[in-house]
Amino acid sequence: MTGWRWGVVAAGAAVLLSVPGIVAALPVPGSPLTAAALRARIMGSAARPYEGYVESTADLGLPLLPDLADVSALADGVTEQYAWYRGPQEWRADTVTTAGENDVYQVGATTYLWNQSLNLLTQVVGVASVRLPRAADLLPPALARLLLSLASPGDRLTRLPSRRVAGVDAAGLALRPASAATTVAAIEIWADPRSGLPVEVRVYARGDGKPILVSDFLQVSQRRPGVAAVTPQPAPGVDSAQASLGSLNHILNNGRPHPWPRQLGGQDYDPVVDGLNAVAFYGSGLARFALVNLPGKTGRQVVSAVTSAGAGVITVPGGTEVVAATPLLTVVLATVRRFGGITFLLAGAETAKALEAAATSLLADFDRGRR
Repeated sequence: MTGWRWGVVAAGAAVLLSVPGIVAALPVPGSPLTAAALRARIMGSAARPYEGYVESTADLGLPLLPDLADVSALADGVTEQYAWYRGPQEWRADTVTTAGENDVYQVGATTYLWNQSLNLLTQVVGVASVRLPRAADLLPPALARLLLSLASPGDRLTRLPSRRVAGVDAAGLALRPASAATTVAAIEIWADPRSGLPVEVRVYARGDGKPILVSDFLQVSQRRPGVAAVTPQPAPGVDSAQASLGSLNHILNNGRPHPWPRQLGGQDYDPVVDGLNAVAFYGSGLARFALVNLPGKTGRQVVSAVTSAGAGVITVPGGTEVVAATPLLTVVLATVRRFGGITFLLAGAETAKALEAAATSLLADFDRGRR
């Protein structure tokens, strides 16, 4: 009799343990939303609160550059983070690394950075018009909206079959760039069809059948986190510091506007960031690339670092070029022969051929004395 009762208990436990697997195996209901309607719902989800655990895997193949180890880790490897999001100005993302925990808090217009290994909480004053990537940029909601915002009107949007992601019956959306100059083959996004909250993002490079970047929720709840979860509360003994963001214009150009060419490599100049004259942008959509004038010493250091990582130097009319091409991102360092060796950095999700052509055109202009 006792054996019979324990058999019933064991059977009941087995059924309970198998419920998550059964639920995951159930068919996912499709969504009647069109691709355009789903895109609009995703783009309108910035105010949607959530809390969850995210795993991002990237294989961009970027060279390891001095003072950019954190960026390199995001571009090649696995990033795990837990996020609390009340809204665009109230959120927190915790990233666990081998050295400890790094947290980012957004409180209104102020950003707080917590570094566990240094026992340091830094308050960052000011808003950066352009900044280096950080782990929070890989969270599916932020990543999906950024990628869709970069799309051009000619890019093709189609629906994908629905799938279940972290318990969400998510509707799928695919974006395929129209431009042959971009290295991006496709972007796939799955989002809650009711709220528009993105729960998974995949990015594919041309000629590669597997995604080069995947970011998805392993656990997610669309409830609004409490204020305490997104407010820095340093323990006694924690060091604090304050940093002010310097002007990128002043750092790169000594405050002087740069006479950027109106067209480069067949692409028109696009002043996408008002008041930022230290960086120029050319083209549109995912084929857009950036052009930066690196100060003398900085330019030489970057060229040295990239060549040390294995990139070769190409001699062209007007100067030299160093090309670092990955499946998704291309960087070209163009050094002008005249004027003491000015170095320009061109970077974007463009093919090496397209970006090299733009760099060669820029150097030729200097060689002919047009700049």
